[in-house]
Amino acid sequence: MGTTIGVDVGGTKVAAGVVDEQGRVLLFARKDTPVGGDRAQTEKIVVDVVGELRLTHDVDAIGIGAAGFVGADRATVLFAPNLAWRHEPLR
Repeated sequence: MGTTIGVDVGGTKVAAGVVDEQGRVLLFARKDTPVGGDRAQTEKIVVDVVGELRLTHDVDAIGIGAAGFVGADRATVLFAPNLAWRHEPLR
């Protein structure tokens, strides 16, 4: 596998980085999480950050993380205490 993007979605920021096979961060991007926890705006920021990183790097995979409870389907955030995500389809 070549480069990947890791995304951390938090209550104050969305941070993401392009990482190579040795775990080195090649490029980093960060945007503030919207005030008030607007779900659609938070999702747009995640897409924007990933899109920004993909402009300069081909990636094989993207992983995303957020504090909270994930459903058994491993695709739905059931509850995120720092975000307005309740039963949010994340995959």
